Amino acid sequence: MKFPKFIKLFFPVVMLFTLLLLPSSLSNAYARTQVVKHPTTEKAATYITSFNLVQGKWVGKFDYIQWYFGKAADREFIKDCKCSKEMDHAPDGYWIRNVNPKIRTFTISKTARYVLQTRNLYKITWNENVTRNQFITFLKQRDTHHQIPFHIEVKNGVVTKITEQYIP
Repeated sequence: MKFPKFIKLFFPVVMLFTLLLLPSSLSNAYARTQVVKHPTTEKAATYITSFNLVQGKWVGKFDYIQWYFGKAADREFIKDCKCSKEMDHAPDGYWIRNVNPKIRTFTISKTARYVLQTRNLYKITWNENVTRNQFITFLKQRDTHHQIPFHIEVKNGVVTKITEQYIP
């Protein structure tokens, strides 16, 4: 009869020590675990308002836009258009909305990719990878009265890719 009484006393004591010691070892293990932040990549449609060398780094200023194509363009065009009922679709199949005046400034990565669609006026070469110098020449030669949309990829606040959006 003494054995069961011993178990009755021993079991609660073991449970109490286990409950007291277990959380502290888990807490220590959790405290030593480092939270890894994965790099964030943002993609945005934008106009480029400037692209300059500043203190040895290329810096661009970007005016974010909303780019719509196809049926989405038609839907958004009808929302924005204050025109006659005959206009029931977006001209040329796309629609651009630019309602936020905020200009964002980003450093351009030294290894950024530049992709153009219309570098040659006489033929389209789709997704042509060009150098930074070729890209800058393209920007300087464009018609300043006609803005060209671009798609940028920004990783941790640095532009890693700029792609021209073809406009028919």
